[in-house]
Amino acid sequence: MQAVILAAGLGSRLTSATGGKAKALVEIGGRPLILHQLEALADHGVGPVLVVLGHQADELQRVIGDRAEVILNDRFAETNSLYSLWLARDWITGPFVLLNCDLFFDPLILDQLLEEAGNALVYDSTSSRGREQTKVALKQRRVVDLGKDLPASSARGESLGMLKFEADGARAMLGTADHLISEGNNNAWVIEATRAVCNQVPIFGVNIAGQAWAEIDFPYDLDVARREVWPQIWRGRWRRQVYWKRTRWLALVGAAAGLAFLGWLADALIGPGSQDWETVPVAGQEALSIDRDGKSQRWWEVRLGATVVADVSGSKAAVEVRLILPDTTTDSLQYVVSVAVDGGAEDWRALTATRDSAVHIDGEDLGDRDRIALELAPGRHQVAVTLAAGHATRMLVRVRQPEQRQD
Repeated sequence: MQAVILAAGLGSRLTSATGGKAKALVEIGGRPLILHQLEALADHGVGPVLVVLGHQADELQRVIGDRAEVILNDRFAETNSLYSLWLARDWITGPFVLLNCDLFFDPLILDQLLEEAGNALVYDSTSSRGREQTKVALKQRRVVDLGKDLPASSARGESLGMLKFEADGARAMLGTADHLISEGNNNAWVIEATRAVCNQVPIFGVNIAGQAWAEIDFPYDLDVARREVWPQIWRGRWRRQVYWKRTRWLALVGAAAGLAFLGWLADALIGPGSQDWETVPVAGQEALSIDRDGKSQRWWEVRLGATVVADVSGSKAAVEVRLILPDTTTDSLQYVVSVAVDGGAEDWRALTATRDSAVHIDGEDLGDRDRIALELAPGRHQVAVTLAAGHATRMLVRVRQPEQRQD
């Protein structure tokens, strides 16, 4: 199934919070919003994906890379979302998912949409009172009307701006878009075409009440997405993608762990693991010192969403991290670290910090050390480390490499 993301708009109502940045480039959890959407689609096997660009098209295309195809709405300043969809009419060849770029959502919502038979629209029955909300009217689960002008008394919830069209729905939607644009309605919104299409083919509502999502129109929405919605999504992602998978394959992991231990033992006794390791400096930052087992160690502080970079040499390296624990009674916190080598794709690691009573820094408690081993091609490399998300805002990091001996 194909997917189209409409990302051409100016996002003028967010300017005070973003400085004019395109909505799709706004960062949540340390990543641009567009990457959250593309990752969710890829994880569910939806593709190919087309992103309709406009405002800051070059920057968006750089972020998207080869994750999706793109086309340009060069009239984005004088048109609206329906015109952007109309530009995609020749690219769409069958069933497709339609997304607005300002929707930040738990991937479980996409699960529910794809599981629904036929044409479907996602809505939240707990939200339908706001003047700016696209309200949905239903009759026996079928969408019979929608719009911002719909009376709240007849609404059954708010549309998220996420739809799935099967072949009949795709034909009806594209035909309606073509008709409206040919009549000169270049400023029409997708919602206007959807309103017409729901009277041509059945579109069923998918209620996602209780799931985490945010439509990001105003600075307040962005704050809620970062402060409330992202932590909910991450906690759910932790349970599903980390805990559940490890539990499901417990026997396999146990066997692999045994083999890994034997390999580590042999490596430590006779192989490269017997080498001493040295800490390499982080570019542009001063090191902090902590004492552990009577030895002084150099670490560097990283704040949430920030990145530090170090240069390493050789075919092996390691990233070691310790969470700086906030003032909390909780002894165990989860966090996410991303590591990129030489500007390549990020490797995301979900980690758990357990309080280490043996070390402190400036009176603050630290979590235990987590270590991410890197296998590299021989030569020099640049390692970038980011605190991407989690229940704390700071961590310590050090990048290490096997000691470079002089013969």
